[in-house]
Amino acid sequence: MELKEKLIQNQRIFTGRIINLDLETVQLPNQHSAQREVIHHHGAVGILAIRKQKILLVQQWRQPLRQVTWEIPAGKIEIQETDLSQVAARELNEETGYQAAQLIKIGGFYSSPGFADEYLTLFWAKGLAPVIQKRPLDADEFVNVRWLSLSDVEEQIQQGTICDAKTLLAVAHWRQQLAGGN
Repeated sequence: MELKEKLIQNQRIFTGRIINLDLETVQLPNQHSAQREVIHHHGAVGILAIRKQKILLVQQWRQPLRQVTWEIPAGKIEIQETDLSQVAARELNEETGYQAAQLIKIGGFYSSPGFADEYLTLFWAKGLAPVIQKRPLDADEFVNVRWLSLSDVEEQIQQGTICDAKTLLAVAHWRQQLAGGN
């Protein structure tokens, strides 16, 4: 069976600073129609930063969850940006005050393909050092920065404060590296 849906009509419902929301009417494989609410996002990067057996995390309030979370440093890709390693370097500097001698692409994933096209690319930061000139946080961004051991991370996962896909994936990659994986 052909699974592809054919776009019949697209209506922009919302245009925002971070996302756009479209209401799409599609023709299904059985020739019926359905509506899809689709969020368009320009993409993001996340940075796995490890030093002395500890991971660098940022703590921040997440309004959709109504809670504080611990996450790897991350940020959105601006429309004009094409060099994702530069985006990762900017976000690492801005959110944590660190820089990396090398940023290695680990991979990436779609955050929630059922309703959004956001693609997040993960980088591993090697050769960490404090920056000489720290970039300011965004005006609406407030974070605490902390190095956590793997046991601290496991505790935060159990408590539900490490709960986002990018951070859980980065932690899984870190565990694999600790176990001797490539």
